[in-house]
Amino acid sequence: MASQSSLRQSTFWLNESFRAVRTQPFAYTGVVVFSLLASGLLSSLPIVGMLLASLWMPYGAILTGLGARDALSGKTPGYGVLGKAFSDRKLRNQFFTIGILSAIWLEIVSAVFAILGRESLEKWKITAEGIDLESIYANFPTTALVVAFALYVPLLMLTTFSPLLIALNKQPVGKSLFFSFFGVLRNLGPIVLYLVVLLVGATVVTLAVEAFFAAIGLPAAVAFTAPILMCFLSALSQAGVWAMFRDFFGSTRVEG
Repeated sequence: MASQSSLRQSTFWLNESFRAVRTQPFAYTGVVVFSLLASGLLSSLPIVGMLLASLWMPYGAILTGLGARDALSGKTPGYGVLGKAFSDRKLRNQFFTIGILSAIWLEIVSAVFAILGRESLEKWKITAEGIDLESIYANFPTTALVVAFALYVPLLMLTTFSPLLIALNKQPVGKSLFFSFFGVLRNLGPIVLYLVVLLVGATVVTLAVEAFFAAIGLPAAVAFTAPILMCFLSALSQAGVWAMFRDFFGSTRVEG
């Protein structure tokens, strides 16, 4: 079972996240952006997009997780782990199982959202000038969104550490899902605190950047800096997942 961390541990995870990105700012951020772009590109495909994105998810998890491990150990993160993962038949089958489970779960979540939010979504208007924002605000599917999010959270808990537990700790799929879920559950407090601090920090930085460009008369420049901030925030959060995994499941049991 995963070890339990105190709320103060979230500070350590933040420090480790910043250290990973600071040590390898371009290589590690590039790995994270590649993983996110691959997921986004696959999910945008018609009909099979959600399935392909779900099948990619375990590979993206070990790519960014081991990338953070390499960055923290002074190595340059790379993409070789993907080739090894694809060539390992047992690992490939285990990742396929997780991907299928995720795809089915997400289809159910999407169906629930569509059913609960159908009436609100039908009232959204598109005019000649574009989407009518007032119609969206007046008919926002709050209930559907809350229910869908509540259904999605358990899947996130099941799969946050599962790919790393399979690839590194050599756990079977069922056991990895169990340990991932309860690893998150036992440490929910410090995890939530870590995410809150990260998001608050990102919000403060974003507002400060907006204020700076407004002060110098270049408010439109925010559009160019926003993607950079998003990449940086994504890299920090993914590095944090590795720091948590190492704490929860013990670095001495990690192989590879």
